[in-house]
Amino acid sequence: MRRAVVVLAVLALAGCGGGGHARTASHAKRVAPDNSNADLRLSAHVPRRAHGTADRASVRVIAHWLRKLRRGDELGAARYWATGAKFQNATPVLTIDTPIEKLAIQKSLPCGARIKRAGGPAPFVVLVFVLTERPGGDCGSGVGQTARGAIRVEHGQIVEWYRLPDDPAQNQPDAAVTEGGAPA
Repeated sequence: MRRAVVVLAVLALAGCGGGGHARTASHAKRVAPDNSNADLRLSAHVPRRAHGTADRASVRVIAHWLRKLRRGDELGAARYWATGAKFQNATPVLTIDTPIEKLAIQKSLPCGARIKRAGGPAPFVVLVFVLTERPGGDCGSGVGQTARGAIRVEHGQIVEWYRLPDDPAQNQPDAAVTEGGAPA
């Protein structure tokens, strides 16, 4: 239970890659690319850019998950996550092991989203999302902004989810921004 509370607290601070008020790369404060933030860097296996077409079945799973989230159905959205899934949203990589942690992921995302663009390389889908309001969230000025992510789906469930930097040349995502525009 303590682990779930810690995960929920970390995720609440991380927000949707942009917190309660998501911002594009030009507005968000970036995390300094030094060794003190090495645990925030994206793993080398995570693609930074889309190349080629995305797997249609994976895109469908992601679209269904996002639809549940946009409607405020956090429990339904949590069912799209595999046990043991990896999650990184301007945080160290977290492993989602329990149903409560799956639900905590959904609750931590203040924005809903729609897919704007999706591409490969397999097994990942590299996406650009347009952020939306959602019941149970507070997207604030993030509505209409974009965020990027790399998601891997297996057997109809999300097994890896990484917030990508707005600038693909960066090694780690832009810092999450909390309400009021201060870095998390």
